[in-house]
Amino acid sequence: MSIEVIKVIKEAEENAERIKKEASLKAKQIITNANAKASQILEEAYKSAESKSSDATKAAESEGQILYDNIIKKASMECENILSDAGSKMDNAASIILERIVNAGVNS
Repeated sequence: MSIEVIKVIKEAEENAERIKKEASLKAKQIITNANAKASQILEEAYKSAESKSSDATKAAESEGQILYDNIIKKASMECENILSDAGSKMDNAASIILERIVNAGVNS
């Protein structure tokens, strides 16, 4: 073999080794970038889920407060109706008692 051919082969081997190292470095960089992007996507997903959860909780609390207010309003109206009925029945009872007292006094 001639020295020229040996030089060409040696250069080709060195070039191949350099290409392999560059490819290995590029592969490592691609993996690093992919891991960073995956972490970023995961963090955004957590934030989005947390935000949606918070929004759902607020909506449920708001709906619960509306239901609570409606129940309290209805119960208050029922209480007012009962008190109103009781008041008119008290007037009737007072009238009956007075009438009996008056009739009892007349009959004595």
